[in-house]
Amino acid sequence: MATTRLERIGSIFSRTEGLLLRGAIKPDDRPLWFDVYKAFPPAVEPKFARPKLENLTIKPILYKEDLIRAKFHAKGQGLSVNMLNTTGETQTKRLIQTYQRLQSEGVPEEELIQKSTEAVESARRSPADTKIIAKNPESVTAKVLAEADLKNIFKE
Repeated sequence: MATTRLERIGSIFSRTEGLLLRGAIKPDDRPLWFDVYKAFPPAVEPKFARPKLENLTIKPILYKEDLIRAKFHAKGQGLSVNMLNTTGETQTKRLIQTYQRLQSEGVPEEELIQKSTEAVESARRSPADTKIIAKNPESVTAKVLAEADLKNIFKE
């Protein structure tokens, strides 16, 4: 089936603007993005016929922590996130901090992952970590969570 090649002529903005000017689209029915695009046009108009950019090399952005995370994942250490913990301390963050602390203490490289995983696991099992600290202890949600037995919620 033959189709038109109008997408190659102009941009979506210029075609929509043309439809608005000729009355094919009512001003109330214009797309939401139209006014934003008109107020903040791009530096280079996105057209189909625009020449492709030269092959730009993408700079690798790696942090020291990324390499540590990769080591943990390569060893098969599962990093879970407790969504009820609102303190911002994730298991990954604790692993990295423990890893860096042990590394500064001079622990051999082979033992770093194992020891830091064991340290975080033992801290995770402690009851202090499972305690939920509410920002507003008077809220209804805080009261419900304080009364709820999350470990045995499905046992009955």
